[in-house]
Amino acid sequence: MKKRDIWISVAIIAGAGLLLFLSSQRKGLIKIDAGGAVTTLRLSNNWLGKAIISSGDQPSKVSARLHRPQWLKLSMQQGKSDKWGLESRGPWGQLSTIKVKNNDTTVLKLGPPFQIKTKALFTGTKVSIDFNIIGKAGEHYQNVVMQNNKRASAPKVKIIDEAGSVLATGKFEYG
Repeated sequence: MKKRDIWISVAIIAGAGLLLFLSSQRKGLIKIDAGGAVTTLRLSNNWLGKAIISSGDQPSKVSARLHRPQWLKLSMQQGKSDKWGLESRGPWGQLSTIKVKNNDTTVLKLGPPFQIKTKALFTGTKVSIDFNIIGKAGEHYQNVVMQNNKRASAPKVKIIDEAGSVLATGKFEYG
């Protein structure tokens, strides 16, 4: 009786190992459409590993399974001298889970055009205004913009009433 139980256990473990091996051999492709921006995206697929993919002409080959983004870097050239960059660590919007099917190409549409959404916080007589940079797939970027590998100057803000009169001007602050 004990020998039979041992062989059954060995067969179950071998079958599970074979299924794991076969599922790791299934591959799919991911293509990033970032509207002309150059991107690098780090994906995690739980305990099975990580993948780093980049935008370009050719799609990247990855395991066919569910992936979750961990980090995204996006850069764009403007003119001949300026290179702009943004990073994201989430929230990810439509990119929160990326399902890659066997022998299929998954296209990720992210990046520009960006939406800038502001939010105001009232503390007594003081008003603080913050902003979020949101990409095409609903991914949120950190509001620190890089220009030529240095932090760009903070954006300016103008508060205008309904009649078009300027009520206040200022500049965002990092930190």
